[in-house]
Amino acid sequence: MTDQNESTTARALAAAGDAESARDVGALDDVAKAVDQRLGSSRRSLVERLIYGPAPSIDELGSGGRLAREVKHAQQAVVDAALGALATGEAFIADGKLSATLRSAVAANKAYGYTVPVDFGGAGKRYADLAAVEETLAANGLGPMAVELSGQLTIGAGSILAYGNDIQQKTYLPMVAEGKLMAFGLTEVGVGVNAKKIQAYVEEDADGNYRLFADGPRNKLWITSAVHGGIVGIAAREGRDSKRIGLYIARLPEHDVQPDGEHDYEFRCESSGVAAFLANYNSRLHFHNFPIPRDNRIPGDGVEVLFYCLRMGRCMLAAMSSGYQRMLACDASFYAMQRIGVGGPVIRHEIPRLNIGRMLGGALMAKALCYMSLQQDSEGVDLAGLRDITKSAAATAGVESMIACEHVLGGRTFHRGSRVNEARVNLHLFGVVEGEDDLILMGMTRDVTQRFVDTYLASLLEAIQAGNMDANQQPLPPEQRLLRLTPATLAGHPLRSAAILSRLLTMPGTWRLGGWIVRNAVSDLVRLPLRLLPAAMFARYRALPAPLRPHARYAERKLRMMRWSYLGLSMAFQLELTRAQIPLQRFGKCVELLVSTLVTCHHAAGGDASEHNVARLQAQVLRDKYRAIRMVSGLAGMQATRDAVAAVASSVEQGQCSLIEDIKPEQFGHPWA
Repeated sequence: MTDQNESTTARALAAAGDAESARDVGALDDVAKAVDQRLGSSRRSLVERLIYGPAPSIDELGSGGRLAREVKHAQQAVVDAALGALATGEAFIADGKLSATLRSAVAANKAYGYTVPVDFGGAGKRYADLAAVEETLAANGLGPMAVELSGQLTIGAGSILAYGNDIQQKTYLPMVAEGKLMAFGLTEVGVGVNAKKIQAYVEEDADGNYRLFADGPRNKLWITSAVHGGIVGIAAREGRDSKRIGLYIARLPEHDVQPDGEHDYEFRCESSGVAAFLANYNSRLHFHNFPIPRDNRIPGDGVEVLFYCLRMGRCMLAAMSSGYQRMLACDASFYAMQRIGVGGPVIRHEIPRLNIGRMLGGALMAKALCYMSLQQDSEGVDLAGLRDITKSAAATAGVESMIACEHVLGGRTFHRGSRVNEARVNLHLFGVVEGEDDLILMGMTRDVTQRFVDTYLASLLEAIQAGNMDANQQPLPPEQRLLRLTPATLAGHPLRSAAILSRLLTMPGTWRLGGWIVRNAVSDLVRLPLRLLPAAMFARYRALPAPLRPHARYAERKLRMMRWSYLGLSMAFQLELTRAQIPLQRFGKCVELLVSTLVTCHHAAGGDASEHNVARLQAQVLRDKYRAIRMVSGLAGMQATRDAVAAVASSVEQGQCSLIEDIKPEQFGHPWA
């Protein structure tokens, strides 16, 4: 029996025979709805409106830039304290870790409680103010401090602020504000970021309190800022076999604990051994029968809390990425002006200039997306799509800027102890933390097209799903199911295909889709002659500097065309689109490039001439990338790629890939089996 409350995507996965994914998607859909209700989002997401209309106003598109300029100097006290420690050589200790001196200096200026309300000992600032702090720290070689503050105040204190009860807030928020490190224990040895799959669990003891079991493959792993004596929010199942995830506040012991006459539990905190975030603490946590007071359970679903906090985490990642890239651009520019190459200073040559421009453009883009997201969130706009684009675009730009810097600086980028070299691994890791970029782009695609799918494409799903039932209305075996109606299926399964087509013709949704196609085709035809007019003829674009007008106009026009691209993908792949990751990722990347172009242009509009120049170059770079991705016209090529990928993967899975069959694999650190 189909649950009509499930999303169309969940039902499509079930109809395609992927029951496990359908359950996961359905559960995550429920969590996302709960977060939306708590946030009280009253307006549809910016990205969805850019694709499906109505178009956002110019005032809305420029609001992120205004916010960035408003908070530009809000961070000065914290930054001055941090840079003071850096200037005296006291920011890091001998092993490269952040020093107690640096932490004390910023804590004295309420950095660890920057967004914690004043009533709890914090500074009571906005997340926009925190973004300004983190960007500036990263730009000046203190990226690790920005990383620490980000985790502390988004997924750490943010979880208590949003979901904690009065006692929990009064107990723990003052500790956080004073500088007590707080971590968030989600990922495990055996499980990554899919919170619904975690295996750590709690059980009630005889006193009604909890005992935490996170041992062996259930150990919490890659937990940033987890230290002896610190605080951690632990995501765990509410019972070993429970499907419900809870969130529990744990005070970690000052040292490892083994069962003895005094203790009946085990606890260990050790380095995770990760090569990134070397200046920060990053730990593996072991718990066995670990006591947690009953009052330390945070009300609400643990996955919901995670989703709620991640939106700000992704914004802060973009702020840090912007700062890191500004640092790279500064050091690369200094080198290019000092270094004498063939015919004079390196900066006189076009390729180094392009690479410096890429770094500056990536920094400006990441900043623009960060503040647009923060402004949208403050105005109650759903961040669906934009939060994912912000993270993916900023993380991708960070890696590309690192490579661009290497092309300018050459071997000096690998000098041990240089801030450029130390930034490398962190920038690469940005593409993995807060969600792996390709995966979140597919999630973004689903988020911004879901309303369209539910309204206009559900009939196609239902018709094919009905055709995959036997005479007793039971699902056919997976190998007998039809995922697409094509000439091949019409020839191979004429009766079933005819029944599906007949059913489609009788469904209101089919005609609703036809009406949508006619309305939008007419609208696009009416718009077509307007393309002959220059951008300056439209008030919408006169608000922008002249060099940025054509880029903003291009991005908006192409975003409107993405509605047709998605319809084309849906018609081509039908039920198979639920597992066709390559087309979905490419669609998501196209949307990312276009939204990034538009937001960057509007952000830079309020800046000076140098920002206009950087935005102009970045917009051109993004346009070139967009044009290289063919969507509907490239369907045959995408399918050929998918077929080739399937063949390669099959040979690897069967141990028949001759390129690696004679190599013994190295065992992983932290084996999960």
